[in-house]
Amino acid sequence: MVSSQLREVCVFGAGPAGLSVAARLLDRGRDVVVLDRPPRARAWGGESFSASIREPLAALGLWDGFARAGHVEGHERQSAWGGEPWAESAILRPNGTLWHVDRERFDDDLRTAICERADVIVPYRRLDAVRREAGKWRVTLDGALEVVASFLVDATGRLRALGHRLGARIEADDRLLGLTASVTRDDSPAALRSMMIEATPFGWWYAAPTPRGHVLAMFTDADLAPSEVRRRLRPVAANSAFMHVDAGEGWLPVGDAFASHDPLCGWGVHRALSNGLVLADALDALVSRGDAAALEDYRQLCRQQYQRYLAGLHRRYALERRWPGAPFWQRRQRIASA
Repeated sequence: MVSSQLREVCVFGAGPAGLSVAARLLDRGRDVVVLDRPPRARAWGGESFSASIREPLAALGLWDGFARAGHVEGHERQSAWGGEPWAESAILRPNGTLWHVDRERFDDDLRTAICERADVIVPYRRLDAVRREAGKWRVTLDGALEVVASFLVDATGRLRALGHRLGARIEADDRLLGLTASVTRDDSPAALRSMMIEATPFGWWYAAPTPRGHVLAMFTDADLAPSEVRRRLRPVAANSAFMHVDAGEGWLPVGDAFASHDPLCGWGVHRALSNGLVLADALDALVSRGDAAALEDYRQLCRQQYQRYLAGLHRRYALERRWPGAPFWQRRQRIASA
């Protein structure tokens, strides 16, 4: 027998974007469920956030817990990109330090915080069907549960599970791939504590301290990554992509499902949390007052953000001109010229 739940909003995905939407909706008194399919692999160890991560976390009431979680404050960033190497101190940054986080701890803490507010996370393994009838969505899971909701949110990250199921068009702007590894923590006084970014003929690499050690990642295009290196290091998608949707179809994406970013910009999690708040407020307006205009405003905001992001990313890549004959840089110079 299939059991049924009736909810106002059904969120697919329990990452930062989906949990941001759910937390805000709970704070607004809305009835929400978060459907969570266990990932095939955990997050790739570490990630670096700008100081602006404080804003969405504070809005969600999660900043104090984040600050106490033992993540590493980043006081210096070293870079070799497009010219002479340089270093930047956090003392000169008006918003404060970077944060180098244990991504697994960060995600688990978000889940715990949401579960303390309400029991809204429902695990599942198989999505059987998604159909819309008489203005309601009917979602069937594992042959045993049906969720009936007025609105769906795709927060499944780069997988875009709901978007693919519903036939949305995804626009990919490059083929960037990350090859990642972790290094055990070095507690010696001489251990490097700064974040490092360096361009190379075949892409660029990044290293940063985390509570467990150092996370290392090499970024190049998928067709340029040697098969031997791909076997030794963990590959993760890192390309820029955008999902095209209509705000009037009863569902919208958020976070990486809507717009995925090159790690060079460092915006992914901040934008997932911030836009999750915007989408949740728009959904609250829809449910409480029947006001759908805010959903279109949210869609336009995400599109404009992505266009500005691409322009800034192309300018950043255009700064590196040391290897004009290298395929990785040729591709990006052509885009920047266009």
